[in-house]
Amino acid sequence: MISVGQVGSFAMSAALAFLIAIESYVLEFNSARMGLALGGLLVLHVIRFGKVIVAREAIIYSAFLAYMLVQLAWTQDRVLAMNTILPAANFVLVLVLGVSLALLHDLKAVIVGALCGFLAGAAGYTLSSGFPLRYPDEFSYNAIALMYLYGLILALLWGALSERRLPALALAVIVTAHIVATTSIKTNLGILIGALAAGLFHVVQVTKLLWRNAALILVLVAAIAAAVASNDAIMTQVSRGAARISLGIEILRTRENLPGYSAFERRANWQREGFRGWLQNPVFGHGVESFRARYGITSHSSHVDLLYNSGLVGIALFYGLFASLLLRLYSARHGGMRDARMVVMGASICFLFMSFSGTIQYVLPLSAFFALSVGILKRG
Repeated sequence: MISVGQVGSFAMSAALAFLIAIESYVLEFNSARMGLALGGLLVLHVIRFGKVIVAREAIIYSAFLAYMLVQLAWTQDRVLAMNTILPAANFVLVLVLGVSLALLHDLKAVIVGALCGFLAGAAGYTLSSGFPLRYPDEFSYNAIALMYLYGLILALLWGALSERRLPALALAVIVTAHIVATTSIKTNLGILIGALAAGLFHVVQVTKLLWRNAALILVLVAAIAAAVASNDAIMTQVSRGAARISLGIEILRTRENLPGYSAFERRANWQREGFRGWLQNPVFGHGVESFRARYGITSHSSHVDLLYNSGLVGIALFYGLFASLLLRLYSARHGGMRDARMVVMGASICFLFMSFSGTIQYVLPLSAFFALSVGILKRG
């Protein structure tokens, strides 16, 4: 029997995931409006349960946000700084609400609700843009890939906590194909590196899972491959994405520009300028969004942006989130939910890799991932 409480948990989690998904592509849904929507959900949760849970990770990121507010005293462009501060405030709201949902509600209802909310948001993107049947104009491939990455994590967690894994596995393969089709190099490589890392740390568990589900995986892959091959538009997108993944691996190996990708040297120059500027004020940094204020663009690397803008204080606080989550993973190594813990580890490595090739320190899918992971590890 499904209880009224489970329906409420499902609905609230679905609403949160839907907001996170549509923020990736609905330009009118800016950070201020997102903050109002998240605040409304948080108020509803307090009315229903009378409390929220503020986890260690929320405290760490709140300290990071507080430090950014202090930095307004010396930042170069306070208006530009709000491009980071408002999303960072939303990051805290998602962390608090997400952890509260994961720990105070039925966990399976929360994950299924989040997955349905994501699917509704992703369906809205397909209807509005035509992706992946066509490549939209002004396609923000990294943002859309991040949205699908959030969905992939939800699908894998659903499968890890469910007795019937066929639907979750099929959905995970479909979402992965969408991520490949975005041609986002850092997202696809991040998934590959995260999967390999999780496999190495859980080699026995992964071997057993693959052996038990080998026939099912082969059937799924063959069916989806046939579906992709039968549609020229989707086949073109997936082929382009696969080529970009191969190109990304080659760029990491050669560390130079290659045909089809000419941004490596620009990124290397941004990193040199970022480190050079950081050395001028290594502890406190130059202020929020100061790199963008000076160069007209971010460094395309979280660690470089954080060092230049917020110094050692800022980078320690942000990457302290990952340290805290990995500490939870270590503490829960003998606990339950082994498959879910494997997903958390792989996704953590994936996001860490992505942070070195993109600015993800305030993106909401990362916050939602942290929130669910904290709930899973504390329950486990």
